[in-house]
Amino acid sequence: MLMLTHTFILQNYLGMAGIKNNNLDIFVYNIVPDLLTINPDINSQQTHKIKRLLQIPSLYPKAAYIMFHLLVDDLAHYGEISPGIPDEFDPDSQGYSYIKGKPLINSILDFQKKINQEISYNEAAYRSHLIVEMTYDLAIIDHINKNQSIALLTEAIHTTVEEKMDEFVTTINWLYGLGKVEIREVMQKAQSYMTYEKIRKTMNIEGRTRLYAYKFGLPGDEQLYLAGIKNIFLQARELLDDNETFLRETAEAVKKYGWLPPVT
Repeated sequence: MLMLTHTFILQNYLGMAGIKNNNLDIFVYNIVPDLLTINPDINSQQTHKIKRLLQIPSLYPKAAYIMFHLLVDDLAHYGEISPGIPDEFDPDSQGYSYIKGKPLINSILDFQKKINQEISYNEAAYRSHLIVEMTYDLAIIDHINKNQSIALLTEAIHTTVEEKMDEFVTTINWLYGLGKVEIREVMQKAQSYMTYEKIRKTMNIEGRTRLYAYKFGLPGDEQLYLAGIKNIFLQARELLDDNETFLRETAEAVKKYGWLPPVT
């Protein structure tokens, strides 16, 4: 799932557990596996293909929130939590994002054929799950708005950069082995890119259509391309009428797995 869905899921999980945590930076740790890929030299394989740890060294307690993200992604991608390092890509995965994305695969293949840029079935399956995740933010927009998730996340990024960078850098360096300068640069870019206004502009089908076009190198100013992509997103939106089920089952699965927020 994408950053705003992860933010709301953590808000919801802590709320249901009756836990109040005033450390805003936990919401930044919770999106780290996606946030680090702002650096073009860091990909999602590096940030997601790590062992899921329940026991976190006391020096790095907030790394537990990175694990929370990975547990949620496991459920979205595989349908179950991986106790170790997840297996390689499977286009027939039983995770929510892939199951919901299956009806989109032929639409994506047809679109790519029309624009003379054919792709493989596996690539279409990957893109279908991404479209589902990009659309899921919109499917739960009422929750996101009610819980002020966008404002919370942008404030959390600002607070982390301005007040808590040393702890953040040390934790990410320990978990991923990334250079400290590299980590600081990612956060500076995040503070610039992820403002409330910029995120708000993407919170509709048109915004997601342009993000998808940008990600896959498609002309974002040609109506033929945008109309084709938009139609796929509209199809995805119709597939997500049961979005509450994923929220509920995810919270139950993470709790059953034994994840607990650290004492900080």
